[in-house]
Amino acid sequence: MRRFHYEELKNLRLPMTTVQLISKINEYKGKQDLYKKQSPQILNTLREVAVIQSTKASNSIEGIIITDKRLKAIMQNHNTEPLDRSEGEIAGYRDVLNTIHSSYDVIPINSNVLLQLHRDLYKFVSAEGGRWKQNDNYIKEKLPTGETYVRFVPTPAFQTPEAMNNLIEEYRERVNQQDVEPLILIAVFILDFLCIHPFDDGNGRMARLLTLLLLYKFGYEVGRYISLEKVIEESKETYYETLKRSSIGWHEGQNDIFSWTNYLLGTIVAAYKQLEERVGVVESRAGDKSARVEEFIDKKIGYFTKEDIRNACPDVSESTINRVLNKLKEEQKIASTGKGRNAKWKKLEG
Repeated sequence: MRRFHYEELKNLRLPMTTVQLISKINEYKGKQDLYKKQSPQILNTLREVAVIQSTKASNSIEGIIITDKRLKAIMQNHNTEPLDRSEGEIAGYRDVLNTIHSSYDVIPINSNVLLQLHRDLYKFVSAEGGRWKQNDNYIKEKLPTGETYVRFVPTPAFQTPEAMNNLIEEYRERVNQQDVEPLILIAVFILDFLCIHPFDDGNGRMARLLTLLLLYKFGYEVGRYISLEKVIEESKETYYETLKRSSIGWHEGQNDIFSWTNYLLGTIVAAYKQLEERVGVVESRAGDKSARVEEFIDKKIGYFTKEDIRNACPDVSESTINRVLNKLKEEQKIASTGKGRNAKWKKLEG
């Protein structure tokens, strides 16, 4: 069985790319308190949007799809009864996400807590959550021909409880010793968690929830305001490819962690950039919501949608967005390539 020796991470030689990503993240981290002082209202709005986006995106990665109307009903009213398994899994993710957002500082990292979080993830569906996998599982990949093959064989079911205990003990020891760069420790822990694949179902969603929890514990709060899950969904192919590369040789302890590590760190940087852009736009044009929408459109390259505008300016009403779009259309500065909710817009050359 694969054993974990996280003390070796103390002497890990980091590639320059990794060092630069860590430095950039810590630079952004230093600005968090400033954002809280200068833009508390916009951060509250961003937080509300991020919870919805995270729930939708993390489940979408696993093929769990829901209409925006039902998603809104489930997210805004906890008494809304899920109509099927997909809605039940959405509701479960919502509740675990809210637990992490509100109580991360008092959630210990141990096997019982991970099992409890998994139990809550499945509390609205018939599948049994809150226990380690009962059967061996396999990570499969589909070829262009349509055929599937086993890409990776995770830890066998009978070894999973011991493997998880060992993994958690190694992580906790390094946290106590404070002798490993936190972002490296988080990335390696999540990679090892996914390679163990400790549950019959829900491993990807649990990994993304744990990523958020661990980042919070080390003071990285970007996931509270920008959906890390949505950033991952938008780069889903790279997400799976880096996991694939970093799992080669895992059982022998000879895998290269940096493909996955740099991807995860890049995801965090991308989220912080979005946060800075959105808070920055608000600060620069705080009193004029129409001007902020125009500023977003002016800086946008390629097609954009109303949802893009809502994400960038979450405190701006639908009527204001429509008014700006109609105004710019009449001025022949933008044009629509479709109709209805899914319409795309583009800037016209002037």
